[in-house]
Amino acid sequence: MKAAQIEDRARMMSRLLVERYYRELDAPEFSDRKVVYLFTSGGIGEFFRTFNFRIVLPEINAVHCARAKISREMIRYGEALGHINEMCTYVKSDLGLMVGPPKGNAPFGKIPPPDLVVINHCGCSTYIKWGEALAREFNCPVQIIDVPFLSEDRPTESEHKYVKGQIEELIPVCEEVSGTRFDPDRLQDVLKLTEEAISLWLKLLQYGKKRPSPFDSYFEGVVYMAPMTIWRGTSEAVEYYELLIEQMEQRLAASYSPVGEERFRLVFEGSPPWPTFTRFKTMFERWGAVAVASTYIRVVCACEGLTWGPDNPMDYLADLAAQSFYNWNHLKKINFIENLAKDYEVDGIVAHSVRSCRPISIGQLDLRKYFATEAGIPTLFLDSDIADPRFFSSSQIRKRVNTFFEALDKRRKRAAEVKKA
Repeated sequence: MKAAQIEDRARMMSRLLVERYYRELDAPEFSDRKVVYLFTSGGIGEFFRTFNFRIVLPEINAVHCARAKISREMIRYGEALGHINEMCTYVKSDLGLMVGPPKGNAPFGKIPPPDLVVINHCGCSTYIKWGEALAREFNCPVQIIDVPFLSEDRPTESEHKYVKGQIEELIPVCEEVSGTRFDPDRLQDVLKLTEEAISLWLKLLQYGKKRPSPFDSYFEGVVYMAPMTIWRGTSEAVEYYELLIEQMEQRLAASYSPVGEERFRLVFEGSPPWPTFTRFKTMFERWGAVAVASTYIRVVCACEGLTWGPDNPMDYLADLAAQSFYNWNHLKKINFIENLAKDYEVDGIVAHSVRSCRPISIGQLDLRKYFATEAGIPTLFLDSDIADPRFFSSSQIRKRVNTFFEALDKRRKRAAEVKKA
């Protein structure tokens, strides 16, 4: 099978699932279902599926605005509403789309207003004000699931009970808003599908250890994570990842590499610059560089070593709610990235700092210093933004990227000469 055919199947199915998600948000046959707004980091959409909510993810709307090249316009609308320049550009883009002149009408679909906003506060403090602004604008109830930052390697027993209790307290709220009684058996069935999808997802990430890696964990991974983000807890997600694993096996058999010839293996830290995603990707492809591992695709599902399973649904939900890379403490992040670098045998680390996102960017300079000086791993630091194209300087970033790979090339040649001697 040709590599292009393998590539097209994976991307096509992900795109179709995203299109179906947006189509069903505004489909007449689902209009009787209430709408809940959630956030992606630490998301537990499974809980709300059991109440037949239509689930809207404001961050995903902001991502698709950027990919559709309308984020700058939406950000201007957001700023016209009084939101300052320094605010997260996801927030301004989403509020510009929903509250500004478009009133939820986007090229990728019509976004319905919320009947309930749930702020799953996990890793991003901006969620609180973002959710409150949406609830205030659309005059709907707002609830919060406060997920403590992980001070240790895992949530403590008291932290786990704290999160679990908040989820249980949401049951009567969701029953009242949705008009649907809570069904614990249905929740358990949904979570069994989640467990299947997570197992397949974690298996997918392990393929990056192969040489050559059959997929790029950053530039392709963000496409592959879409069903995990918007369809987790459904048979659609399980079927997608079953197909994707099958495709990875086909790629392995064909010695396929997404860049043609794999020359450099990298770990990527940070989210992508969505408005200039393709341009950014090309800067690495031309050097034969593959992201064999990345942290961003663990924002939605960093679910290694969960304590609970579907047989204990509320405990499992509380476990899932805490599992976001950006909810981890700094030492846990450093150890995790360093282990990725060793396990995946990388040549370097790339950190993409996001100007308007503190949870992603705080500590990245410390990460770079540690890896470059103490761990001895070459590290490239880049900065732009997740949604605002004004902060992406192609010439500056291209120069840094080229300099980094020239240095890696020289480092490799010196090592070969030493070995030969």
